[in-house]
Amino acid sequence: MTNVTSVLLDALRLDADDLEWQDLAICTGQPIELFHEAYEANERTAKTVDSMCLSCPVRALCLAAGVEGNEWGVWGGVFLTNGKADPKRNDHKTQEVWDEIRGGI
Repeated sequence: MTNVTSVLLDALRLDADDLEWQDLAICTGQPIELFHEAYEANERTAKTVDSMCLSCPVRALCLAAGVEGNEWGVWGGVFLTNGKADPKRNDHKTQEVWDEIRGGI
């Protein structure tokens, strides 16, 4: 958890121990298709989802959950297939995006 997240939780008088990482995810409430079919079908949607994930305070936890669960779809800003980064579905990412993803792990 980042310092900013900790400060926000303190300001809201919330205890991080009472929350799951998903409760803090920016994508909570977004249509699931954005992270699966829509991401695959439209590069503009993919880039929008990438931006959302890169600004998420729990993206490292999300990515770890996707890898550990052998998941498919976008987890922590990376499109996974069977828990592994899918080169084809991530080929729109620039080196700067990959650097930022790695920096949050």
